[in-house]
Amino acid sequence: MTSPRNDCPTRALVLGGGGAVGVSWQVGLLLGLGEAGVDLAAATATVGTSAGALVGALLSSGRKVTDALTSLASLGQNIDPDALAAGDEAFLSAMRRARLETDPRQALRAIGRAAQQASKLAEDVYLGLFGTLDGTAWPAGFQCTAIDTDTGNLIVWDQGSGVPLLNAVAASCAVPVLFPTVTIKGHHYMDGGILSHLNATAAPPTDVLVVLSCHPLGSKGDGGGGSLAASVTPNAELAPLRQTRRLVAVEPDFSDIEAPANMMDPHLAVQAVQIGKRQATREAVAIQSAWKY
Repeated sequence: MTSPRNDCPTRALVLGGGGAVGVSWQVGLLLGLGEAGVDLAAATATVGTSAGALVGALLSSGRKVTDALTSLASLGQNIDPDALAAGDEAFLSAMRRARLETDPRQALRAIGRAAQQASKLAEDVYLGLFGTLDGTAWPAGFQCTAIDTDTGNLIVWDQGSGVPLLNAVAASCAVPVLFPTVTIKGHHYMDGGILSHLNATAAPPTDVLVVLSCHPLGSKGDGGGGSLAASVTPNAELAPLRQTRRLVAVEPDFSDIEAPANMMDPHLAVQAVQIGKRQATREAVAIQSAWKY
């Protein structure tokens, strides 16, 4: 691990994927941390994947993170919970058939083809769910991830990529089969969290790294609702990063949510926000200590 610096440390923030429940939990956590005097918006770099892309875009832009709940409200108005649950199960079935652990690149292309054929929601309607970002300039230091359905490659967009923020975030959140792929410059993109819902390795080298994982750190994240990692646990992904920087990772405590929870259900938003705020009171000291060291 790096030695403490005398000047201001460089700091990165990673916000992972986790569906509507993950969005709400991260919003609550960030609100609670802010009330405790911990401002993660001051990160040198922020990497967002799926749910974390939406929350991270708002945080990095200086917007209220609660604006993310507007997108969840739009989701609930456009797709009823039963349809969300059915679409999520169809996605998980496609994941199981794809055999990501055997040949990830080929599997991602197969999932991408299924996504383009299966979603019943029109792309323009889906993009409308992210209207809260309409007209928002790409914030400096913010990156978000997506998967190119034609190549299976992980794409990381930033301020210099020439991609509208709204479209990039929508692509990062596009759970295959449940939502349509997003077309950007002639390519089709889907959820950036299919192989890793964190993509923490996309963060640039910094002195400090804070990770907000919407799934347990020891889980492969195959529980549905955009928890897409097929073969990498957050702990395994973060292990080498812990050797080179000061790292604090926070995992959710969803024990109050009745299992099995549909992580795409926007009706769980209020409960997840409160869970995040309660956890912030327990995590604030550790995060603040790392953030300012």
